[in-house]
Amino acid sequence: MLWKIGTELADRPGALAELAARCGADDINILSLEVFTAETGAVDELVVSTGAGWTADALKALAAEAGCLGTTVRPCQADVLNDAPTRYLRAVLRLIDDPVSVDDELGNLLGFEEYTPAEWARADVLVEIAGRLAERFEVTEGPRPGSGVPVLRKATVEDAEAVVAMHERCSYESRTRRYHVPMAKLTARTARHLSAPAGGVSIVACVGDAVIGMATAAPWEELGRTTMEVAVLVEDGWQGQGLGLRLLRQVVAEARLLGADRVVCLVQPENDAMLRTLERLRMRSRAVRDGDHLMVTVALSDQSLSHAVDRAPVQYRLNRATPPHRSQSPRSPGQPAGEHPLAALPALQPHPGRAGAAGRDGADRGDRS
Repeated sequence: MLWKIGTELADRPGALAELAARCGADDINILSLEVFTAETGAVDELVVSTGAGWTADALKALAAEAGCLGTTVRPCQADVLNDAPTRYLRAVLRLIDDPVSVDDELGNLLGFEEYTPAEWARADVLVEIAGRLAERFEVTEGPRPGSGVPVLRKATVEDAEAVVAMHERCSYESRTRRYHVPMAKLTARTARHLSAPAGGVSIVACVGDAVIGMATAAPWEELGRTTMEVAVLVEDGWQGQGLGLRLLRQVVAEARLLGADRVVCLVQPENDAMLRTLERLRMRSRAVRDGDHLMVTVALSDQSLSHAVDRAPVQYRLNRATPPHRSQSPRSPGQPAGEHPLAALPALQPHPGRAGAAGRDGADRGDRS
């Protein structure tokens, strides 16, 4: 069993050797040791491995026999043996993305029992870092539902600043569902690219000067010159009001005007909201598994679904609707994507008698009753 021991050694030469000798005599293995300077002297933090039968009180007694004072003992896991500075630096990296998670980080690093002086010092610094980050990343509130009626229009590069502001108001979950990776901050350069994608189009939903939602369609040349990828992001407070569907419908219509015969949307399987939004387009759709995602293809013409399944994985490029942060599909080259069991996606499953020719909007002409 592993234990973390914090103790003040006696202020005399050989005190640490005496503690080590006591541990050795009882077959206790010292796995790591850190020494910190405190107001009362040196504080040692040890991680030890003991056999069965040892308790925290027994280890405190052993330390006392070696002349140690103020000893604390608690069980720990093997991860405490990782390099401590690296663990704390990684915690800082996570705080950059989510400063309010400082309590969770302290719990993972230290637990919530009695801290040693060194641990209090580390905790104070982490809390201070989180506070400064929260102040730096604090953004003004955007318009709330009921404060105005969203107006949809084509985006331009002049919308980049408002797009960045909207992105920062979105939750971590919403950003991750949009980009498929954690996106701590959207740069102005990427926002300009998304606002006016090469060969594509973006639609923004605005209330006054604020952008509260955005849909982007950009060419996915690896799947053919007439294929575009679409993606949608709606600010959290405005979700669930049909705004994502309005944005998706308009960006799909603009993609058709630009010559696209089908659009593709990569969706996380658990993203029910986006899957429902795609179903509510009332257009012919096909969903196939593509690595950890579903690739949903929406037909804009009669033949556009004919080769949507068996395709080798493709490289993600900057000229698409998603910035270049997403990992590639784990499929090996040439291996076809597995078609998703549509029974698990009833919203996307074609119904019998609905396989007729598509109309101008790509919807089936078959009976929908």
